[in-house]
Amino acid sequence: MKRLPVFIQRRMYRWGFHPAFSPSPGTVKMGDFNRTRPFSTDFGFDRGGAVDRYYIENFLAAQSARIRGRVLEIGDNEYTLRFGAAAVTQSDILHVDEKDTKATFTGDLSNAPQLPDDSFDCIVLTQTLQFIYNHNDALKTCFRILKPGGSLLLTVPGISHIDHGEWNNLWFWSFTRQSVRKLLGDIFSPDKINVEIYGNVMVAAAFLYGMGRSELSRTQLDHSDPNYQVIITATAIKPQ
Repeated sequence: MKRLPVFIQRRMYRWGFHPAFSPSPGTVKMGDFNRTRPFSTDFGFDRGGAVDRYYIENFLAAQSARIRGRVLEIGDNEYTLRFGAAAVTQSDILHVDEKDTKATFTGDLSNAPQLPDDSFDCIVLTQTLQFIYNHNDALKTCFRILKPGGSLLLTVPGISHIDHGEWNNLWFWSFTRQSVRKLLGDIFSPDKINVEIYGNVMVAAAFLYGMGRSELSRTQLDHSDPNYQVIITATAIKPQ
């Protein structure tokens, strides 16, 4: 069968009739991506919201039944109140800056003797572990301070640019599904861990360029390709 002209294949791909189409070398149209600077250096927050928050917030919504009782969140308690609502009886905040007036605890999660043992029903730990050099110790702290049966809700970056602002010099790590599984499995029981990944090549490219959440469709966002892990989420339950 004669090969269709490239322009027809490209048009069929856009219409959804030729999903396997791949332009030959030298015929790729870079379009707006033909640049070495991103559209935004603020993770897309200034372009309709950050792409990664779509996955993070969907994850927390799906796990909202675990956000109950006494809950610890890092930095602020926005997600605790949003997804836990009336099920939360006490909302605690750990902040590294002692000047933060809303924090109930201050300090580094990797060395936090001030956090009491077996005290929290849930820990909301979103997009924080990359800023903690001794992340193994931070996860050990989480295990120690959770009540038996308590839940750690964790999200970490996979494919991501580095923060351009105040956290630039503190961004130590990016992760994969396997690294998260191994890190948690060394501390929690493997049968009490669930790790998921989200993203695809288009989402990864869009996120790196700083495109906003509103610039991508749900179909584009919801397609998952394990070779392009933009966000990794995990639940880890402390044994009873």
